[in-house]
Amino acid sequence: MNGAAAALALAQKLGGVVDHAASEGMSRAARVMRETGSTPASFGEVRNRADTIVLIGDSPRARDPELLEKLFPAKALPRPGDNARELVVVGAKKGKTPAGLRTTEIDGKTALPELVASLGAAIRELPFEIRDAALAKKILSTGKRLRESAFAVFVYDPAEIEEPVLHTVLEAVRHLVKTTRAATLSLAAPGNGEGVNLCSTWTCGLPVRTSFAGETPENNMWAFETERLLKSGEADALVWIDALDGADAAPPTRAFRGISSVVLSSKPVKAGRDDVVVEVGAAVADHDAAVYLPPIAGIGEVKATSADASKPTVADVLNKIGTLIDAKRAA
Repeated sequence: MNGAAAALALAQKLGGVVDHAASEGMSRAARVMRETGSTPASFGEVRNRADTIVLIGDSPRARDPELLEKLFPAKALPRPGDNARELVVVGAKKGKTPAGLRTTEIDGKTALPELVASLGAAIRELPFEIRDAALAKKILSTGKRLRESAFAVFVYDPAEIEEPVLHTVLEAVRHLVKTTRAATLSLAAPGNGEGVNLCSTWTCGLPVRTSFAGETPENNMWAFETERLLKSGEADALVWIDALDGADAAPPTRAFRGISSVVLSSKPVKAGRDDVVVEVGAAVADHDAAVYLPPIAGIGEVKATSADASKPTVADVLNKIGTLIDAKRAA
């Protein structure tokens, strides 16, 4: 979080743009929620209270192979209703599920958007067309199960599914909450994306993909997307930060081609001839760090796994760069 705050301060000083590698998924989720509304639940609430969990797509298990074990612990708090816990997997490859858990797989050869649309129709008891009779029967029974659930939750990664699918999921939840409890659990963006977004919002009132070139900050999810700015030549320099333990984000396609770059990384970096590379410590590994923690849906302080004071933090480097710029301007 300190590194994010320093990046925002430097961007403001230079009239630059702040973006995040995971901002596409974050902006999509925010845009759909703003247009249609949402009923999110915390990770702990889903783990302890949900009797039916609908897992959508491959990304949730790919992002966290232990996700289902966390959502279906051996011991949980008392849940509403009398239903046994059940997992519904929609449009995903076969994967590991907790032993003894009743699981319904809705897949077949049908594309994910059609599967979600059909399930949404079944929840609302509307007609839908699926040629596979066995699959159609499974979708109908799942729709009935969700209507009868005491607390159904849809789990997904907004970076994986398209806006129409997100709309369908949120519409299904809005229908269910008329008669029972239902919610969504959207996976947090990787690379402390949610934390950076929160830091940007409480700093300047706007999320990432915000420009400080004008008198007041301006947010535009298309105009201030990093790769578009690099490809169009509108950006003449890039500050690329990759210093979070366990996260590894590939830089934009043209990040190191003809664009002067300052790279702050805790990992080995292949840089261009005119680039400046600064080795920094990895947050959470080399030094203590405040980061967004999905289990608590908030910011928490995490102790370093192997403290190394010899490596500067991102905030140290960016703040020193800002100080040098101030001195140059003053002179």
